[in-house]
Parts: sequence; structure tokens; C-alpha cells
Amino acid sequence: MPETQESAGFRFLRESQGDEPWPWFSEHYEQAPAELLDFLGQDGITLEGRSVADVGCGDGIIDLGILAAGRPASLVGFDLQAPDLGSLRDEARKAGVLDGPLPSALEFRTCTPTTLPAADAAFDVVVSWSTFEHVQRPVTVFREIRRVLRPDGFMFLQIWPLYHSQHGSHLWPWFPAGFAHLRHGSDEIAAALAEAHPDRPRDVEFVLEEYRELNRVTVDDLQRAILAAGMVITKFELMTGTVHVDRSLSRTALSDLGISGIKLLAVPMPPRGSDPPD
Repeated sequence: MPETQESAGFRFLRESQGDEPWPWFSEHYEQAPAELLDFLGQDGITLEGRSVADVGCGDGIIDLGILAAGRPASLVGFDLQAPDLGSLRDEARKAGVLDGPLPSALEFRTCTPTTLPAADAAFDVVVSWSTFEHVQRPVTVFREIRRVLRPDGFMFLQIWPLYHSQHGSHLWPWFPAGFAHLRHGSDEIAAALAEAHPDRPRDVEFVLEEYRELNRVTVDDLQRAILAAGMVITKFELMTGTVHVDRSLSRTALSDLGISGIKLLAVPMPPRGSDPPD
């Protein structure tokens, strides 16, 4: 199967990480599922035996990892483009985590930017990892997630990095000090990437398009969108740490600069007149 521009673009991102190869497979097969399951496990929640959907599954590596570590009964990955199953299988075999076909419990479906091809109340759990910073209509997509969730189901969401944080541009290979998107104009950023890779204009344009389409959502925006969609957050963890701030950003809200990401659980709002969730 010919490589799509999207997969070529992400390969370009991996190759731009410096001298050391980016451990993309292990980060998504091992680290991301481990963090997800730990966040759930702190409250005695398990995916085992449940029907799970992943909104924004990308290349599918994280779904293989969730299936192996979390043992759900089924897992459906949704994204705008179907993953390359041959490449996914080959990478998994190369990593030593697969010696046959992809698991039968794993399925992938293409979706639109605002709709999921699934029946109402189809899933016990919906997860989404590092996707919602790219979603242009968060309330609409959260409403779709609410629709496909069973009434007693829940959503796990992770976003990193948030737009206004140090690496919120997703351009850290070229601007490792961070905050380039808040300190430089789009034309300056485009010129810097074009100068660094004069022989790869299509890949540079892919990266720039990904950057331009970031939605700039904050954690408070996220909360408002989830509430508007008929769900309520029951647990969250903010990702933060020490941040060095350029004087040009001295009037930018510290909550925007310092909160680089979030993990959260949300559940459907109960019908009017019933008890709220614990």
C-alpha cells in the first residue's frame, strides 16, 4: 500500500527528533497504556471484559497496547484515516509483541471530524489520547462520545501538550526551548522549518498544517465543552512542572503557560432528578 502523506508526515516528525531515534512504538504501546490503566486503577477501574472505543487512534499502536495490557473484550479505534494495518503488524512483530495476525478483538473504523460510525450506547468506555488539541469542534465530538457511551460508562481523556504551554506548538524538534508559537509569527516559523529542510517541502507543509489546526483549548475550555455535551468530570490530573518564561510572555496567564496537559475521567450526566455520580 502506498504511504499516505499523513503517515509520511509523522515519519518525518520521528526522524526530526535528533541523533537518538524517537521510541515511538514503545511510547505508544507501553507507556501510554500504562499511564491510562494506572489512572483508572487508582480508583479500582479496569477495562477487562469491557467494550472500548478509542477516538483518535492514529496508527493504532496505542490500541494494540491497551488490548494487551487492559484485556478489554473488544476495542474499536476511530480516526479520520484508517491506519496502515500492514505497517502496524510489521512494527509490532519487529518490537517482539506480535507473532501472528492482529488480534481479532481489534477493529478500526474511519470517522468524520464530528461523527462516529457507531450505534447509541455501544461502548462501556471511550478513551482518547493526545487527540483533542486537534479537534476543531470539541462540544460536537464530546456529544458524539456521550451518544456512543452506555449510561453507566465513562470517558478517559488525555491531552498533551496544551497549546499555550511550552511545547504546545508540537514543534519541539525545531524549537526545543519552547514557546516558539507565542514568541514568533507563523511566517517566521514556516521560514525556519523550510530553511531546515529545503528538500522536503511536502513534509514541512504537513507539519505546519498540523500546527495551524491546533485548537488552542485550555483546561477551562475543556471543562465547559464536556459539560455542554452532557457529561461531568469526576477526576482530573494536571500535568505541570517548572517553567522558564520569556519576558515577552510576562502578561500571559500562568495557568495557560504552566499547565502542559491533563488527564481526566468524565461520565454521562444523570437524568434530571436522579442522584449525581459519586
